[in-house]
Amino acid sequence: MDVGRDVYTGGAMSERTRTLTLSAERLRWYSRRGNFHADPDVARNLGLPDLVAQGMQVAGPAYGLLLDEWGDEWLTGGMIELTFVGMVTADETVEARVDVDGDDATVTVTGVGDGRVRVVGRAACRGTPGGY
Repeated sequence: MDVGRDVYTGGAMSERTRTLTLSAERLRWYSRRGNFHADPDVARNLGLPDLVAQGMQVAGPAYGLLLDEWGDEWLTGGMIELTFVGMVTADETVEARVDVDGDDATVTVTGVGDGRVRVVGRAACRGTPGGY
């Protein structure tokens, strides 16, 4: 199981990255049967090249990086706003990059093999629920 690696560069503004390979098996673990996330025949019948990862599977590495950065405060007072701009199919590896500047961050997830952007967004941690 390839969960990749983290890279951290310290300083006032930090950059963290994490890679994740979204194997067909991993996609099926979190998908109900009979849809294009879990059944390759259904995906092909819809004209898709393979199983398609769910958005939160693709964004998961970024979420984990934010949790690493902000800890429990992220769980109680964090927000994330993401736009999914590209499809990820089975056996692709994605790299999440989170650029943190204090209580604010930008999020980008790209495909490792082709460099195409799959997810963009922003996050914030205010420490208390509703503090935005």
